[in-house]
Amino acid sequence: MTSLTPEPESAVDRTGLLDSPPEERFDRITRLAREVFDVDYALVNIVDDDEVYTKSQPPGPRFGRTPREAVFCGETVKQDGILEVGDATQDDRFRDIASVTEYGMRFYAGFPLRTDDGDAVGTLCLLDGDARALDDAQRRTLEQFGRWAQAEVRQSEATADAAAAPAEAAGDRTEDTDADGVRVASLAIPHGVVSGDSSGWQQVGGRVVLTLADVMGKGAAAGAVADALLSALQARRDMDPVQAMLSVEDEALTDGRYRDVFATVFHAVVDAATGTVDFVDAGHGLTLVLHADGSSERLDSRNLPLGLRPADVVWEPGRVRVGRGDLIVSVSDGALDAYDSTLESLRMIGDDLRAAADTGGFFDELALKVSTHAVDDDVTAVVLSVH
Repeated sequence: MTSLTPEPESAVDRTGLLDSPPEERFDRITRLAREVFDVDYALVNIVDDDEVYTKSQPPGPRFGRTPREAVFCGETVKQDGILEVGDATQDDRFRDIASVTEYGMRFYAGFPLRTDDGDAVGTLCLLDGDARALDDAQRRTLEQFGRWAQAEVRQSEATADAAAAPAEAAGDRTEDTDADGVRVASLAIPHGVVSGDSSGWQQVGGRVVLTLADVMGKGAAAGAVADALLSALQARRDMDPVQAMLSVEDEALTDGRYRDVFATVFHAVVDAATGTVDFVDAGHGLTLVLHADGSSERLDSRNLPLGLRPADVVWEPGRVRVGRGDLIVSVSDGALDAYDSTLESLRMIGDDLRAAADTGGFFDELALKVSTHAVDDDVTAVVLSVH
């Protein structure tokens, strides 16, 4: 007699990530890791009993599903920490797997990604065609990248387990039209009652101090940290962005609210008189400058999120110049889900902003998209216009 009892859902199934499409929240991790470690590939893989699904990788050949025995990651998920293979051609465990014989990979380093229950469901891994070894600092940095990827996996698990509530078609918005030479406006649509995103700005003489923070998680705990982080950065209005981040980072070490929490942050100081924008981007990478001549540039960086920076890695500052008619738009990654969830969404957001009659019209269109798409994250957007 055939049992009608359904098979229990596996830990991998509960994440909802197997065979899911690309998402910028994972792609920015692999994109940055590939650059930081200077390797051929940085991947986020989802590992089930028989196959490995490549969730995120830089542009190039798409791996899709691969038999578990053909790659390194089947072994990585058995480890408590990093699995490093300096030269796979000299390692009896791996010399004959397809990653080595077909793709020519010799170096591998992988970090197992675990759910809240401790089940290993994936890996963040580095691969290269040359034999090499990570030093102690690089291993610590890979562990931090792994924590970042693991938090995104756990976020997916929490989202899959929860009954998704439909987003409202409108959110809270604020605007300041009196800052000399610039206008700032924002839209905030929380996924639940309280948002893990937070944004704010203030005018200080001829400067505007602008902050957008996206704390990992949803609900009251994430919202409290987001509000505290925003207040802390905005209170350091007289510091340059890197000094402000260092100061907040030091404060967080003794503040229990920040324990086991991290946040992606864009924090900038805009000098309206000179058009100079000094900023620090902590793993955010979702800020676009739209110039009046029709060109655009994305403000990215090599910094990890606040709370994940290894002590021996310095904050990398950034600078850009803006002029009359230029726009700066910064969004949380939830806004990308109203489009196609990849970095291409940021370009589409820029196109929509250019096409809108004004910032209010752009926010109306974005709120409508959020209400008609499967957006299961907080959505925040900030627009600064130079006039």
